[in-house]
Amino acid sequence: MQLREHGRRVTPQRRAIVQALLDSDGIHPTADQVFQRVQSVMPDMSPATVYNTLHEMVEIGELLELDLGLGERRYDLHTSNHAHLVCLGCGQVVDVPYSDPPALPPEHAQGFRVIDYLGVFRGYCPGCQSGG
Repeated sequence: MQLREHGRRVTPQRRAIVQALLDSDGIHPTADQVFQRVQSVMPDMSPATVYNTLHEMVEIGELLELDLGLGERRYDLHTSNHAHLVCLGCGQVVDVPYSDPPALPPEHAQGFRVIDYLGVFRGYCPGCQSGG
């Protein structure tokens, strides 16, 4: 995390939030999940501190805020271009790298200058397919 480089202080609370994100093992946690993890090590941490810090990290480009159609926003430390596989059964989210983002044909761009692409593939993971 490059908080200092963006003029942000590195407080114990911010360290705990970053550590909770790092320890999330790629599950793309919700703000509530981050809060629960942080609260287990810092019981006096307020939800507002977690939400505000996540918002700051998104603003400075250190974190992605994702709306994957699951009803709540998820957070991803992997900020380079990539897509996601989303299980509609259990909510699992998996990063899918790609080397070349898909090109938007000029006739479909309708004057937009595209600066980012976030691909989301939805389906069912092996566990949900087998009913487990």
